[in-house]
Amino acid sequence: MTKKLHLCDELGVSAATVNNWIKTKVIPAPDDRGFYSKSIYDHILDTIKNNRAGEPAMRLSSRANRTLLKKKSLCYLGITNKERKTLLLNLVNVFEKSGLSAEDGVLAVVFSMLRANEMIGANCTAGAWQLNANSKLDMMLSDWIGKTHNPEKMKTLFIDYKIANLNDDILGAFYQSVLNISQKSGFGAYYTPSCLLTDIKIKSDKTILDPCCGSGNILLNILSKEHDPAKIYIRDIDETALKICYINLVLFFNDKNITPNILKQDITSDNTFNRQFDYIVTNPPWGSKYTMHQKEHLVKLYPQLSTPEIFSIALFNARKMLKENGELYFFLPYSFLNVTAHKNIRRCIFNENNKITVKLLGNAFKGVLSESIRLHLKSSSYEKYISIQNKNTDVYQIPLQNITPPDFLVSAVSKTQDTLIMEKMYKTEHTTLKDAVFALGIVTGNNKKHLTKDKTAKAIYRGKDIEKYTLLKPCYYFEFKPDLFQQAAPLEYYQKEKIVYRFISDRLICALDSEGSFLLNSANLFISGNYPMRAIVSFFNSDIYTFILRKKFNSKKVLKSHLQDLPLPVLSDKTHQYISDLYNEAFSEARGQLPGISMFQEKIDRIICEAFGIDENEMNYIKTIS
Repeated sequence: MTKKLHLCDELGVSAATVNNWIKTKVIPAPDDRGFYSKSIYDHILDTIKNNRAGEPAMRLSSRANRTLLKKKSLCYLGITNKERKTLLLNLVNVFEKSGLSAEDGVLAVVFSMLRANEMIGANCTAGAWQLNANSKLDMMLSDWIGKTHNPEKMKTLFIDYKIANLNDDILGAFYQSVLNISQKSGFGAYYTPSCLLTDIKIKSDKTILDPCCGSGNILLNILSKEHDPAKIYIRDIDETALKICYINLVLFFNDKNITPNILKQDITSDNTFNRQFDYIVTNPPWGSKYTMHQKEHLVKLYPQLSTPEIFSIALFNARKMLKENGELYFFLPYSFLNVTAHKNIRRCIFNENNKITVKLLGNAFKGVLSESIRLHLKSSSYEKYISIQNKNTDVYQIPLQNITPPDFLVSAVSKTQDTLIMEKMYKTEHTTLKDAVFALGIVTGNNKKHLTKDKTAKAIYRGKDIEKYTLLKPCYYFEFKPDLFQQAAPLEYYQKEKIVYRFISDRLICALDSEGSFLLNSANLFISGNYPMRAIVSFFNSDIYTFILRKKFNSKKVLKSHLQDLPLPVLSDKTHQYISDLYNEAFSEARGQLPGISMFQEKIDRIICEAFGIDENEMNYIKTIS
């Protein structure tokens, strides 16, 4: 008998996900004690992992569950040369037919590359390839070969290929290409483009650590040939990646006897290093798949962070390994700056004596939807502000006094004028939606099954069906059967008068709904407490509130926490009645008819400006950037 929770650990998914699979009959339910028999448990794992046609796993695959996919795809790691790309494709094709493991395939490419660069002999028999059996490289290769399953095939697999050393990490590109997607997702491993590294200058006589080095691409781009290899420290949890990194450094320095400090080590360990470094440069894993048990362990290990997120823990540990006046470069998701879950690591970083620069990188990483940043921290060099560098290389400053508890949010896209306008609004007497009731749209678990074009069923609206102040004609209909859905709010929330809004959006788009409309998960809803909903809808559809959303949160999603933070001006009953009258006059009862919307919005904007003291120049500025 096996517990249901073991499925979560085995598949790298949450308990909620497994419960949804059971609820929607993707997998069978366990017994009353939460157990599966061994045969049923093994069948579930076999079906999902092997994705057999006609089985439930096909439904899981359609949801693009990355941890379960077994497809491989070429990963060029910044290689742009057409001939080099063709070479990589040929190497992967030969490997696919070889029957070798990924690590043995990597070693086969290593042998071919070292032969082409005359670092080992051309003769592959026995130990004849060794030009100097006592060199550091030869000893490492001998040890590696001793652990392979088919050493003779490995040594000759790519004997017809001449792989020149261009320091472009073709070894890492091959390794990433032959790994399946689920393995890369599990490690949280993604390539750091070389264009993001060109301005990082490392002094050749200083120690440098990459605690999440992968195949060493970052080091290849920031080191010089004059650097002392003995002052290079490389760490990772992937042994094969560490071996590739060593080979890359041997080729980079053209020296078979270099002695960089290499160690398999997890940056989340609480006893990472006993020494400090002049430079720490890395791209830590983002959102690696840990089991529930591992996450609980990390939260207990780092109570001051209250999160199992690897990049937060990596940054927390790395900053303790930095020498006085040392420099740290970390590539991080933009959410590091403005998501509440990361408030504790922000508190740690911003409350210390550091000179901090944040470089905004946008969508810099292939395969990663979220925007990213580069955090540059110089220890023992306290400044009263954070420098922000945007993609246009403009630099502006945010005073540390503006990064305040409890959340320590950093409005990194806010320039001085933006900050002054928002400060004026937040310092004015206001209320918020902290007491509002929020609810999510429906997740059916299978839209093809549950949605229909039959207009005799109930209408259901997507985010794209919501426009300012109105709902468009619905495209889909359904029967409300919450027991069959993965997610659904209580029926009463949909039936009440409510505000509905687009969830996937970088601006506020919402409407007041009094017709009991249902929503799909690309749209959400809330019901305010004491603040009139006609006023909220009128305010939130204004450019002024989109301005706050973009400048403070810079998100492609409108989150509950964003809406709860927005300031609603304290107004007289007379003013609220005036807004209500304007609203009723502007919008007819017939859905989709919006006479006088521009004139109405101008009147609402004037009310907002008067309440918050926003002058005409500031309003014109807001309109130009919203």
